[in-house]
Amino acid sequence: MSFPAGSLMDRYGAGITMKIASVAAALSLGLAAISWNIIVFMLALFGMQIASAFLFYEAAFVLLVQRNALRARRHIILLTLIVGFSSTLFWPLTSLLLNVLSWREVLALYAGCNIFVALPLIGFAHDLRSPSADNENNSENLQVGSQRSPRAVDLVLVTTGFSLTTFVFSALLGQMIPILSAIGLGQGGAMISALFGPSQVLIRLFASSLSERMGAIHLTILSSVLLSVATAVVAMASDSIMGASVFVVLLGFSSGLNSICRGALPLSIFGQNGYGRRIGLINGFRLSMASFAPYFFSFTQTHHGTIVALTALVACGFLSVLAFVLVTIRPAGPASRDTNNQRNSE
Repeated sequence: MSFPAGSLMDRYGAGITMKIASVAAALSLGLAAISWNIIVFMLALFGMQIASAFLFYEAAFVLLVQRNALRARRHIILLTLIVGFSSTLFWPLTSLLLNVLSWREVLALYAGCNIFVALPLIGFAHDLRSPSADNENNSENLQVGSQRSPRAVDLVLVTTGFSLTTFVFSALLGQMIPILSAIGLGQGGAMISALFGPSQVLIRLFASSLSERMGAIHLTILSSVLLSVATAVVAMASDSIMGASVFVVLLGFSSGLNSICRGALPLSIFGQNGYGRRIGLINGFRLSMASFAPYFFSFTQTHHGTIVALTALVACGFLSVLAFVLVTIRPAGPASRDTNNQRNSE
């Protein structure tokens, strides 16, 4: 659903599609709560996943860009910082609720949250618009267009880079405890893995200052390099608590930056026009890669060993770095040459 979701957000506005999706998510959760057999429950899960394409990070990125493209990068960083606490809050909250409520009542409660909490907040964010937003958005488009003339190959490279990083993240996070156990940490791996969440949040606290010193593409390259180094570290961290800790922290840093870059880089390269469609396209390929990454890693680990499986992920990480680096060194397009000629004449 990612690509059609992005196109619909471009056409009707992300605020409208997010409001509709919030209602759809509530109905799906409600259907799951009253499901009377596995088929109905499966249909409810299907509805939740469709709604999620219009509600999660990328949809919120589109809303922020449509509201004010010039300030969107700063707002994306703030959004990822806040939303980074969602799993930290809702995993234990759900466990606590299940001690006093049935699973059906918990699902019904979350359905109500979508209607009575999320829907009004989305509506407020949609209606809250800076009076100068249109002028600033036009300035952003002019600024982006004057700096570079993006080509189809740029979209291919960016999509490839994010797909590869998501593949590595999905494999590592889906097999985090088995990986740490395989290198000899046993039950201690669960405690070390808890460093991942705080590391994500910590790097996002410094993301604003980093983004002021580095362009979006350079921040993305840094994220990919951290991911490659983290994977290489755990491949060599046999029985080392320090090595495993460094791996988890660097992985958290990379993941925290990556969630920001997924919104900021396409805006930086391609501008505001068609942003939703491009985000949807990138997200579709990215999630497709993520869907089979844990199975790939598990199969490779079983048949060839943990080191070979991790080495394959290191290679994917370095290929993602290469894809993003190629975006920065490609020949300048016509717009870039026109801008350089104008500067020379001045």
